[in-house]
Amino acid sequence: MRPIETISRENFSPYGTILKFNDDRPDNLFEVLVTEPEKPWRLALFRVLNRECRKLECHPVSMESFEPLKGVGILLAAEPQSPDAWHAFLLDQPVCLHKGVWHAMVTLTDETVVKITENLEVDSEFYEFPMDICAGMN
Repeated sequence: MRPIETISRENFSPYGTILKFNDDRPDNLFEVLVTEPEKPWRLALFRVLNRECRKLECHPVSMESFEPLKGVGILLAAEPQSPDAWHAFLLDQPVCLHKGVWHAMVTLTDETVVKITENLEVDSEFYEFPMDICAGMN
């Protein structure tokens, strides 16, 4: 079983960007943090009901944001070259994954709802595990 980590700039930087204001700026009412000039984006709501995970997904040519709205969710993330070396992050703040990062969501409550921002058209690849990688996680 792997520990559930708290997201910080340091430990999450290999996987993506934390979406929050830079408090060092004098005007922090509006800040563009991540843009994707090549393709248009879409916004979606994602309801997570599963407590187990048998596969990770990646989008080789697009980033994806995860913004928690309801419930307690865990974001599983792994660098593109090593899906077996995944980390489990408590999703308690908005993040944006880099292109190609392996990921999945599980819930610790009845349901977790997240807002997702991603390209209008998304290519996905999947990495399957022989068993539930979240067994024993709480």
